[in-house]
Amino acid sequence: MHVVPVVTEQQFEEALALRIAVFVDEQGVDPDSERDDIDDDPRTLHALCYADTGALLGVGRLVAPGTDTAHGAGAGLGAMSPDVPHIGRVAVGIEGRGAGAGTALMAFLEAEALARFGEEGAVRVELSAQDQAMPFYARLGYETFGEGYLDEGIGHHDAFKIVRAPHTP
Repeated sequence: MHVVPVVTEQQFEEALALRIAVFVDEQGVDPDSERDDIDDDPRTLHALCYADTGALLGVGRLVAPGTDTAHGAGAGLGAMSPDVPHIGRVAVGIEGRGAGAGTALMAFLEAEALARFGEEGAVRVELSAQDQAMPFYARLGYETFGEGYLDEGIGHHDAFKIVRAPHTP
């Protein structure tokens, strides 16, 4: 499996299709709430995780610090800081669940956050996660903060991780 940044409109449409399949079709999120202005912000990095066969397994996005999240899903519901990068819209299709697609996406997005926004070899990354996904994020080193809340009727918590550059000998 491999993760790549979205660079074409076709890739972006693939990402949206998988997000719709997971968030709207499976979880009942309002289709008008799933897509937001952040998707079109030129600073937003979208990523795709593909199987070696070419099948799309998962998607996610990295939102730049200072992005206006006033119109994003979950905006204002949690305690996330506008001054740090955020990872969001992480969706893994049925074929990618339990296969490492989510972990691969997160590693890619964290590395991009560090490369783009890190200072002195570290960056704080925040995310808003569905409560059912919190064990996955906890295994990756994320810690919850703030109170839980409902977004689209689904329980969420905010979480953060300090991503550090690997030590080189």
